[in-house]
Amino acid sequence: MNIFKFIVSTLLFFSIPAFSQKEAANWYFGNNAGLDFNSGSPVAVTNGQLYTAEGCTTISDKNGNLLFYTDGTIVYDKLHQVMPNGFGLLGHNSSTQSAIIVPKPGNPNFYYIFTVDEPNPKNVDDNPLNDQDPPNNGLNYSLVDLRLNGGQGDIVATEKNVPLTTYNPNDSEEVKYKSSEKITAVQHSDGISFWVITHFKNNFYAFKIDTKGVDKKPIVTTTPLNIPTGGYIFNAIGYLKASPNGKKVAIANTATRPTSELGPKNEIKRNTGNVWLFDFDAQTGKLTNGLSLLSGSNPYGLEFSAKSKKLYVTINKFDTNGVTLGSSLLQFNLKSANIATSNTTVNSSSNVAGALQLAIDEKIYRSGYPFSSDGSDHLSVINNPELDGTACNFLQNQISLNGKVARLGLPPFITSLFLYAFSYEFNCLGQSTHFFVNSVEKIDSVLWDFGDGTTATTLDAHHIYKTPGDYKVTLIKTINGETREPLEKTITIYETPKVLATTHKLVQCDTQDAFPMDGLSTFNLALANEPIALGNKDYDVFYYHSINEADADKTNTESLPLLYQNTIPDEIVYAKVTQPNSSCYSLATVILHANKNNDLQPSSFHACDLGNANASFNLELKKATILTELNLPADVRLFFYENPKDAALGTNELIGSYISIAKTIFIRAENNDGCYGTGQLQLLVDSTPVILPSENRILCEDDATPLLLNAGLTPPNTPTDYTFLWSTSETTPTISVTKEGDYSVTVTNKSGCTATRVCKVTLSHLAKINSIAIQDLQPNNQITVNVTNPDNYLYAIKYQNGNTTALQNSPVFDNVPGGFHELIIKNKEGNCGPIFQSVAVLEAPFYFTPNNDGYNDYWNLKGINSPIYKNAVIYIFDRYGKLIKQLSPNSIGWDGTYNKAPLPSDDYWFTIKLEEGREAKGHFSLKR
Repeated sequence: MNIFKFIVSTLLFFSIPAFSQKEAANWYFGNNAGLDFNSGSPVAVTNGQLYTAEGCTTISDKNGNLLFYTDGTIVYDKLHQVMPNGFGLLGHNSSTQSAIIVPKPGNPNFYYIFTVDEPNPKNVDDNPLNDQDPPNNGLNYSLVDLRLNGGQGDIVATEKNVPLTTYNPNDSEEVKYKSSEKITAVQHSDGISFWVITHFKNNFYAFKIDTKGVDKKPIVTTTPLNIPTGGYIFNAIGYLKASPNGKKVAIANTATRPTSELGPKNEIKRNTGNVWLFDFDAQTGKLTNGLSLLSGSNPYGLEFSAKSKKLYVTINKFDTNGVTLGSSLLQFNLKSANIATSNTTVNSSSNVAGALQLAIDEKIYRSGYPFSSDGSDHLSVINNPELDGTACNFLQNQISLNGKVARLGLPPFITSLFLYAFSYEFNCLGQSTHFFVNSVEKIDSVLWDFGDGTTATTLDAHHIYKTPGDYKVTLIKTINGETREPLEKTITIYETPKVLATTHKLVQCDTQDAFPMDGLSTFNLALANEPIALGNKDYDVFYYHSINEADADKTNTESLPLLYQNTIPDEIVYAKVTQPNSSCYSLATVILHANKNNDLQPSSFHACDLGNANASFNLELKKATILTELNLPADVRLFFYENPKDAALGTNELIGSYISIAKTIFIRAENNDGCYGTGQLQLLVDSTPVILPSENRILCEDDATPLLLNAGLTPPNTPTDYTFLWSTSETTPTISVTKEGDYSVTVTNKSGCTATRVCKVTLSHLAKINSIAIQDLQPNNQITVNVTNPDNYLYAIKYQNGNTTALQNSPVFDNVPGGFHELIIKNKEGNCGPIFQSVAVLEAPFYFTPNNDGYNDYWNLKGINSPIYKNAVIYIFDRYGKLIKQLSPNSIGWDGTYNKAPLPSDDYWFTIKLEEGREAKGHFSLKR
């Protein structure tokens, strides 16, 4: 008989772990306080080790036996000892809901602890200089394995404080806080998985936990409810709860302050908080239909009644001066047409507004204590939470804690798991699916609707589905004559996985640890997953020594390690191919065969330095080179790895362009039979040419000399060690250019490494003078030069006496003395130019003294005694306009006579006419 046919034709069952309500039978909270609900009523226990103001959570098994508990920072086992690795969790005992515990679906030995830190970004003490911004830890999870620590349980070292992102990493303000102090959990609509929900700013984040673990990518719901980060140390406070039927989520925000600043008299700003209610889709993880129930208040605790008909809220009350007025307990009727206006005050007292928590007895317990104290040795209780208003029978300080102290917090639970649900097991096609009620209520009758047209009325029901698919199963319970609201759950019936019909041969190279070859090696069993599962990557695969071991391991936790060393040549192992979230699996066989290991040693692989001694190695290109170089068979395929172990097992392959320093990587070669050989590849990083940076050069318009550009080599490098390729196609180390443009050169060394230099050549134009405006014959002579693009040039004047002004940015010169001068205009960029232009500035003496003493004996204009103005004419008039003298600017000047007779001291007038069209007039004095 074919062994494989025997394996897959045998119908094998295992159950999805079922839960009853007693997972929440034990509570630990406050200062060493605790309650035990196993008897049906709360009994105080005093062996708890917690000492916490708020955050805490506890979990028991389905029979009510304590497993462990925590304040979000330290985990205590069922013997009340700290787990060996159960410290340093990233919650906070002053975080409202520091932690919540969620079972890992499909494995009764694993539990996740989700923690939220207190989002306080400052360490405040008496010295403000010591305030600092430590990192806030936000939302994290850790995995507890109850098999560790001798069966007492411990945190799995590789899954401790795993962060989950509930903020924008690019927003520094969001990074400062990361999350609120709120967290809750609800069962997924599939009846197997869970949602963990938290809130930050205006977003809800729902993380799915299924048989594969925690999905780190949350379902994000953006809502109109926006809690500002400005006052977040207060705004983050308050509870988040999901209803037992999994259809509602309520959130209490103690404050919505925009800043952390104190009000008048340094009191905290009160009455800014709110309560919102949302619909929750347990299939998609989305929240909708946000409804504001309360605003302008100071809420803290929240809880739904067991039948999800009522919502209770605790609020603190303050007067206008911030003085406490005690607290109130409010009830909202969720069946009302107007939920927000159904608000009823059930109780007012001098106690603080503490937590509210639903218990397995379907009563709601409340913590709280007088404002004048720091705790209470009693809890209060709502005995009949489903009844309206004060008929709910709230009793204050009713439950004794036997001397231990409750503070603000109580342990949250997944109430949808233990109060308002039913469970099932065996969901593989052909199996008899078992449905059962997971509560201890005294049930009169039940009606099951299996979603395929069939029903049943037995408390424990069994049903065989005819086809795979999704079915909506409904349970209606009648208790004490009351027909309860229907419970719904969508279940999936799966087909048995289809697997390879023959034994798969998994081939590895012999490790050569014995001589001759012993047929033993270390195998990566995961490499067989895809072939035996016929390419279906959704299946989970586990390996065993025998069929009996595979069948006996109901939780798939005792399988062989995936990195497995065979004990005999050609050992056969059994692959258990499972459908996640189901009881379906098939078995296949895998033979572990060790081939001869061919030693592969190709030549080194060179690549060019990218900087910091790294290079980019094109591994795909190298594969083809190695196949040719070593003359390997045509069916050989090559793979590269960081270390020999990865190469031997075919894990963590290096692909594509690999950035690395110089080092050795490892080769795995496979052929159609499996592993063909292993080897090493030396990666070498060659230096790139060192050249000068790119540069900008100026080409002068008036310079006929070509500009010399060079490739940028620096000593001791010599051109003979390199090749050059310019963008002009020239191949010399230097080139000459006469036109502006971008010229690039690629310099290549003997290893083939290149560097590129760009020389940007810009043509610098000489100044083009459009006009020169001269305002002269006045006290402040001025020259203004009008040139194209005046900001591109510098300006100076060389005076007639040989002195030159400093270069200036402005083309305007003031207080220019009379005379024939030279204007200088120079380009700002480079050394282009300058250009020169002669200018004449007229200057008329104010007086002269013709007394033959050798000083001021003649009058003439300055600035025109140049040959180019030799035809200019000066006319001198007396005060009556009579022409007295006509002068040439080249003459010695007027001696103060008319017809050789001396004229008297007086004012005289002149007019000068130049060939260029300029005409000027003025007057001067003759003094005797």
